[in-house]
Amino acid sequence: MTINKQWFYTKSSHLILYILGFLLFWEWLRPLEQVTDTTNSFYFVMFSAFCFSLYFLNLQSWLSFLLRIIGLLYILHALFFESSFFSLSWLSDFFEDILVNTHNMFKADWLSMTDMFRSFLFLLLLWVMCYLLHYWLIEAKRVFIFFILTLIYVTVLDTFTPYDASIAIIRIIIVGFFILGCLQFSRIRDNEGIPIRPIWILLLTAMIMLSIGLGFFGPKMGPQWPDPVPFIKSMTTGEFSTSNKIGYGVDDSRLGGSFSDDDTTVFTAEVKKAHYWRVETKDFYTGKGWEISEYIPKIVLDKNNINLDIIENVNNDGIIMAKVLVENIGDHPHIPYPVDLRAMEIPENPELYVEPFIGKLSIENEQILHSYELAYHFPEFSLDALKLANDGDNQFIKEIYTQLPESLPERVEALAFEITKEKNTRYEKVKAIESYFSSQGYKYEKKNVAIPEADQDYVDQFLFETKRGYCDNFSTSMVVLLRSLGIPARWVKGYTQGEYIETLKTGARLYEVKNSNAHSWVEVYFPGIGWVPFEPTRGFRNPYTFSESVIPATVQAEQILQEQEQLSENEILNETEKDQNGKKGNTKTTNSFNKIKVPLKEVNIVLATIFLISVVLYKFRRRLYPYWVLVNYRLRKNKQTPEMSFEVLYKLLRNKGIPLENGETIREYARRVDHSIGSTEMTEFAKMYERILYSNNDKCEEEWKAIMTLWEELIKKILA
Repeated sequence: MTINKQWFYTKSSHLILYILGFLLFWEWLRPLEQVTDTTNSFYFVMFSAFCFSLYFLNLQSWLSFLLRIIGLLYILHALFFESSFFSLSWLSDFFEDILVNTHNMFKADWLSMTDMFRSFLFLLLLWVMCYLLHYWLIEAKRVFIFFILTLIYVTVLDTFTPYDASIAIIRIIIVGFFILGCLQFSRIRDNEGIPIRPIWILLLTAMIMLSIGLGFFGPKMGPQWPDPVPFIKSMTTGEFSTSNKIGYGVDDSRLGGSFSDDDTTVFTAEVKKAHYWRVETKDFYTGKGWEISEYIPKIVLDKNNINLDIIENVNNDGIIMAKVLVENIGDHPHIPYPVDLRAMEIPENPELYVEPFIGKLSIENEQILHSYELAYHFPEFSLDALKLANDGDNQFIKEIYTQLPESLPERVEALAFEITKEKNTRYEKVKAIESYFSSQGYKYEKKNVAIPEADQDYVDQFLFETKRGYCDNFSTSMVVLLRSLGIPARWVKGYTQGEYIETLKTGARLYEVKNSNAHSWVEVYFPGIGWVPFEPTRGFRNPYTFSESVIPATVQAEQILQEQEQLSENEILNETEKDQNGKKGNTKTTNSFNKIKVPLKEVNIVLATIFLISVVLYKFRRRLYPYWVLVNYRLRKNKQTPEMSFEVLYKLLRNKGIPLENGETIREYARRVDHSIGSTEMTEFAKMYERILYSNNDKCEEEWKAIMTLWEELIKKILA
């Protein structure tokens, strides 16, 4: 009964410590979505709770490790894959991603790491942190430094970021004091043998509540130092507007200002693959926003054979079907559609129109569609083709889509050249600008977003002063930087893929697209390929595929003709050599990772072999452990001491089920061992061990040989 009671008290105290430790650790994860571009932090919180639960359950090491691996993989699958978790087909893509990103990591190419690999590393970090907290709480019983670091962490975030830590600090104080008090009680119980009494817990709770109450309601001295945040914000010259609701609008002539999310559902879509929904493009940048420079009358489209001339000569997987159900399109009727639309089926078969210059679709009399079906291609862009498409721009496209206002500050163009000075191809320059914002710490934020004053340029203000904003800031800045280099680019409006709801019986995935999913991105013109989408906004990911696949034959032919017109025979040879050298050195990460050939079969065999060996070693660990101890002894035989000799014996005897009991002397223990294994050597060994251990003189060589002879005889009997 006493043993059961002691076990119950121990497990109860551990449970309380684990819960309090998790609550304290949770404070490190709460600000993630506000101060970084991290989303779905719920999964990271649940993984941390899962790790703490496994430590409390105290499962076998191999089982606990396996469960954590499964939990980690499940979270990565939920975040980045669409197939069933149990299909296991996604694991090949996952291992490819790990290999490619590990290669990039060793090259210090941090910007090329994918979101999935970053999440993988973050989950591993959470795993390690949970172990450290387990060690500090249960083994070391010292957590004061972590408590102080947590306080410093949230107070710094409260000061210099939008995160409000007013309540978080109170939570941390309460939880931290409870942990410190409980650990002190635990040390008293272990060191003094005094059981923890309920009155102690009540007094601790009362003291903490009293301290919190006095601190919260008592008089407080005002700030002695000025708040640095308003000063930092005052360094920017923009004024801040009141918040508007986000959603699709038609007037983009004056961008900027804050927005708040509007969760009104615009439409739902049944699709096979997630993609952006295009509405229109705009071409004329004024320095404050976007306008349309030309108006071309609407033309009627053949709904069964649509070609909007957006992209051409691009690989795809054939026709894909989608269904759209409109719920609330808003005050400005528009028809969202995929980038490579090929056909539409509309109830009652009205005429379908397009405004050719901006790509905006509509039906007769600007009516609102309530539902429609789409047939389209999901493009797969060839990286090799994009790297070859550098010259031969259509003159009309070149003139329209490189327009910039004369008032654009020179430092914008200078920045564009600085970003791309080491890049040769158009594609490399575009990617350098696309990744610039993430690498330089620009922040995605919908609140406190500046509006340029009369003498300010919208892009210049964002690039050099505020460095924070939402999709319009990022996409407009990328277009302007590209145009500064003479690369045709345009601004695109529409919606992201929306929020995944469920997978239907047909295999299609149902997405809900809201006003808060309204978005803008960039399309860049590549000769022979068309308008290719790019995503510069932090926290968003380009949904389209870029791979090292074979260049479409039509693109190859066009590139060869262009090179023959512009280069002499010698120049062609030089260009070919440069391309080959460039391809050898180019290991940029793409969505398909086809460049690295991963021998998945061999990798799986190796992993399976390692797993089986680990299982066998764990299964027979008690039998193998004595031999491991002996091998370790022989490796250090020349440095053996009496203490080490006894330690080896003790480990082997404990493994055999004869541990040293609390309060038991060495001689008492030796007699019990001799009785158990049927020998007298252990008693003799103990006497000689004590004589050498407590003697002031150095050990005699003959006496040492005698004790080692006894030691070896004992080892043989223990292993017998």
